[in-house]
Amino acid sequence: MNISLPSIVSQTRLPERIVLVTDRVALSESEQFSITSAVAPIPVTFLNNERCQGAAGSWNTGLTYINKCSPKSYVAILDDDDYWLNNHLELCLTHSQRGAASMVLSGISVIKAGIPIDENIPNSIKLNDFLVSNPGWQGSNTFAHCQLLMDAGGFSDGLVSSNDKDLAIRVLAMPNVKIEYTLAVTVCWSLGMHSTALSARGSRQKLLGCAQFILLHGHRMTCPQKEQYFERTSSLFTISEQAIVNEINTNKDIRIVAGLLS
Repeated sequence: MNISLPSIVSQTRLPERIVLVTDRVALSESEQFSITSAVAPIPVTFLNNERCQGAAGSWNTGLTYINKCSPKSYVAILDDDDYWLNNHLELCLTHSQRGAASMVLSGISVIKAGIPIDENIPNSIKLNDFLVSNPGWQGSNTFAHCQLLMDAGGFSDGLVSSNDKDLAIRVLAMPNVKIEYTLAVTVCWSLGMHSTALSARGSRQKLLGCAQFILLHGHRMTCPQKEQYFERTSSLFTISEQAIVNEINTNKDIRIVAGLLS
């Protein structure tokens, strides 16, 4: 949160509220006071993950709260490792066409060891794009109507990775989803800041997530798309097709969780 929270309070268009969800350990009163003071005058709601452990459960806990308090609002998500440029919220609102857009996608700068190594600026996304890779919709550039995310079923509790792709597939399968694009980079995604990060090469959690993703969405893929998917997991994460198949065949818990998700 050392970089994420300062980027929120420095926005040229401040959010109406910050909903901060902790996954494993609740923040102490002194920690909450420090955060509240640091982001003043933005009010903060502190929540503990009430769902399955992980990003999906944490995000769903926040979405459920926002849906109760302000269902017609836009939700902007920010991971604690990432940060926004100071015009992110203002630019997304500008392109929202006064609330007519279901969601607004901004560009992402990929940061590794503090150095920008790539940019991804989406200008058109389709469901099939997310079966193989991610053309530009991730957690920290999610800016969407709360109701849209709820209607899509929120994030998949228990899915340990590929949460962005899984959500995108379900949202893009819905009718009348209006997407606008800022065509500018306003989000900085920190790639593999920790050895335990899901994006770390050879990550055990990434292997589990890939196996879950194939169980959930493999039926949507053509044979060429499956080949591309496995080629990507091998080149990016050193996770082979055989390793994923073995995980599916031997890990009953993965099959049970994926079955519950679907």
